[in-house]
Amino acid sequence: MSDIDLKDPASFDWWTDVSIRFSDQDPNLHVNNTAFAVYAEAGRVDYLNAIRRHLGIEPRSALASVQISYVNQLHYPGTVRVGTRLQRLGNKSYTLGQGLFSGETVVATSEAVLVFFDYERNGSREVPVELRRAFEAGAPLVAS
Repeated sequence: MSDIDLKDPASFDWWTDVSIRFSDQDPNLHVNNTAFAVYAEAGRVDYLNAIRRHLGIEPRSALASVQISYVNQLHYPGTVRVGTRLQRLGNKSYTLGQGLFSGETVVATSEAVLVFFDYERNGSREVPVELRRAFEAGAPLVAS
Protein backbone atom coordinates (compact mmCIF):
# COMPACT_ATOMS: atom_id res chain seq x y z
CA MET A 1 0.00 0.00 0.00
CA SER A 2 3.01 2.33 0.14
CA ASP A 3 2.58 3.35 -3.52
CA ILE A 4 -0.64 5.22 -2.75
CA ASP A 5 -0.67 8.75 -4.20
CA LEU A 6 -2.40 10.90 -1.59
CA LYS A 7 -2.50 13.80 -4.10
CA ASP A 8 -4.74 11.80 -6.44
CA PRO A 9 -8.49 11.90 -5.70
CA ALA A 10 -8.84 8.45 -7.30
CA SER A 11 -6.90 7.01 -4.34
CA PHE A 12 -9.90 7.52 -2.06
CA ASP A 13 -13.33 5.97 -1.78
CA TRP A 14 -14.25 7.66 1.52
CA TRP A 15 -14.93 11.41 1.49
CA THR A 16 -15.86 13.97 4.14
CA ASP A 17 -16.84 17.51 3.23
CA VAL A 18 -15.83 20.16 5.77
CA SER A 19 -16.95 23.79 5.67
CA ILE A 20 -14.18 26.35 5.82
CA ARG A 21 -14.93 28.80 8.61
CA PHE A 22 -14.22 32.53 8.51
CA SER A 23 -12.15 32.05 11.66
CA ASP A 24 -9.88 29.56 9.83
CA GLN A 25 -8.16 32.45 8.00
CA ASP A 26 -4.90 34.06 9.05
CA PRO A 27 -3.75 37.67 8.44
CA ASN A 28 -2.63 36.66 4.92
CA LEU A 29 -6.29 35.83 4.12
CA HIS A 30 -5.66 32.18 3.43
CA VAL A 31 -6.56 29.23 5.66
CA ASN A 32 -4.11 28.93 8.54
CA ASN A 33 -2.03 25.77 8.82
CA THR A 34 -3.69 24.75 12.09
CA ALA A 35 -7.10 24.51 10.39
CA PHE A 36 -5.77 21.76 8.10
CA ALA A 37 -5.25 19.57 11.19
CA VAL A 38 -8.90 20.12 12.14
CA TYR A 39 -10.06 19.18 8.62
CA ALA A 40 -7.93 16.02 8.68
CA GLU A 41 -9.32 15.12 12.11
CA ALA A 42 -12.88 15.51 10.80
CA GLY A 43 -12.07 13.10 7.97
CA ARG A 44 -10.45 10.55 10.33
CA VAL A 45 -13.35 10.65 12.77
CA ASP A 46 -15.90 10.30 9.97
CA TYR A 47 -13.99 7.33 8.51
CA LEU A 48 -13.73 5.57 11.89
CA ASN A 49 -17.41 6.21 12.61
CA ALA A 50 -18.21 4.61 9.25
CA ILE A 51 -16.28 1.51 10.31
CA ARG A 52 -18.36 1.38 13.49
CA ARG A 53 -21.64 1.83 11.61
CA HIS A 54 -21.08 -0.30 8.53
CA LEU A 55 -18.80 -3.05 9.77
CA GLY A 56 -20.04 -3.19 13.35
CA ILE A 57 -16.46 -3.07 14.61
CA GLU A 58 -15.12 -0.71 17.27
CA PRO A 59 -11.65 0.52 16.18
CA ARG A 60 -10.71 1.99 19.57
CA SER A 61 -7.38 3.62 19.06
CA ALA A 62 -5.23 6.54 20.13
CA LEU A 63 -3.55 9.02 17.83
CA ALA A 64 0.24 8.56 17.95
CA SER A 65 1.38 10.99 15.26
CA VAL A 66 0.14 13.22 12.47
CA GLN A 67 2.16 14.54 9.56
CA ILE A 68 0.70 17.19 7.23
CA SER A 69 2.25 18.38 3.97
CA TYR A 70 0.90 21.69 2.69
CA VAL A 71 0.63 21.78 -1.11
CA ASN A 72 -1.56 24.75 -2.08
CA GLN A 73 -3.31 27.65 -0.43
CA LEU A 74 -6.91 27.34 0.65
CA HIS A 75 -9.32 30.25 1.01
CA TYR A 76 -12.56 31.13 2.76
CA PRO A 77 -15.41 30.70 1.89
CA GLY A 78 -15.74 27.17 0.65
CA THR A 79 -15.54 23.52 1.42
CA VAL A 80 -12.56 21.23 1.70
CA ARG A 81 -13.06 17.60 0.63
CA VAL A 82 -11.09 15.17 2.76
CA GLY A 83 -10.37 11.75 1.27
CA THR A 84 -9.41 9.11 3.85
CA ARG A 85 -8.14 5.57 3.40
CA LEU A 86 -6.26 2.84 5.17
CA GLN A 87 -2.63 3.14 4.15
CA ARG A 88 -0.95 0.54 6.37
CA LEU A 89 -2.11 -2.04 8.89
CA GLY A 90 0.43 -3.28 11.43
CA ASN A 91 0.19 -5.56 14.46
CA LYS A 92 -0.84 -2.87 16.95
CA SER A 93 -1.20 0.22 14.79
CA TYR A 94 -2.48 1.48 11.48
CA THR A 95 -1.84 4.47 9.27
CA LEU A 96 -4.58 6.49 7.62
CA GLY A 97 -3.63 8.45 4.52
CA GLN A 98 -5.58 11.55 3.56
CA GLY A 99 -5.80 14.01 0.73
CA LEU A 100 -7.41 17.41 1.24
CA PHE A 101 -8.89 18.99 -1.87
CA SER A 102 -10.49 22.25 -2.96
CA GLY A 103 -12.44 21.16 -5.99
CA GLU A 104 -9.95 19.03 -7.94
CA THR A 105 -6.91 20.83 -6.50
CA VAL A 106 -4.95 19.12 -3.74
CA VAL A 107 -4.23 21.53 -0.89
CA ALA A 108 -2.60 19.13 1.58
CA THR A 109 -1.87 15.50 2.40
CA SER A 110 -1.80 13.90 5.79
CA GLU A 111 -0.68 10.64 7.34
CA ALA A 112 -1.86 9.70 10.82
CA VAL A 113 -0.60 6.75 12.84
CA LEU A 114 -3.10 5.37 15.31
CA VAL A 115 -2.41 2.69 17.91
CA PHE A 116 -5.05 0.21 18.98
CA PHE A 117 -5.49 0.92 22.65
CA ASP A 118 -6.84 -0.82 25.71
CA TYR A 119 -8.06 2.11 27.80
CA GLU A 120 -8.69 -0.01 30.90
CA ARG A 121 -5.14 -1.40 30.87
CA ASN A 122 -3.70 1.89 29.55
CA GLY A 123 -1.60 0.18 26.89
CA SER A 124 -1.50 -0.85 23.26
CA ARG A 125 -3.18 -4.02 22.06
CA GLU A 126 -3.24 -6.20 18.98
CA VAL A 127 -5.41 -5.26 15.99
CA PRO A 128 -8.82 -6.85 16.60
CA VAL A 129 -9.10 -10.00 14.45
CA GLU A 130 -12.45 -8.99 12.93
CA LEU A 131 -11.08 -5.59 11.93
CA ARG A 132 -7.97 -7.12 10.35
CA ARG A 133 -10.18 -9.50 8.35
CA ALA A 134 -12.37 -6.63 7.17
CA PHE A 135 -9.41 -4.46 6.16
CA GLU A 136 -7.58 -7.33 4.43
CA ALA A 137 -10.74 -8.26 2.54
CA GLY A 138 -10.93 -4.66 1.32
CA ALA A 139 -14.28 -4.14 3.03
CA PRO A 140 -15.92 -1.11 1.45
CA LEU A 141 -17.30 1.68 3.55
CA VAL A 142 -20.58 2.61 1.98
CA ALA A 143 -22.30 5.76 3.17
CA SER A 144 -25.90 5.25 4.20
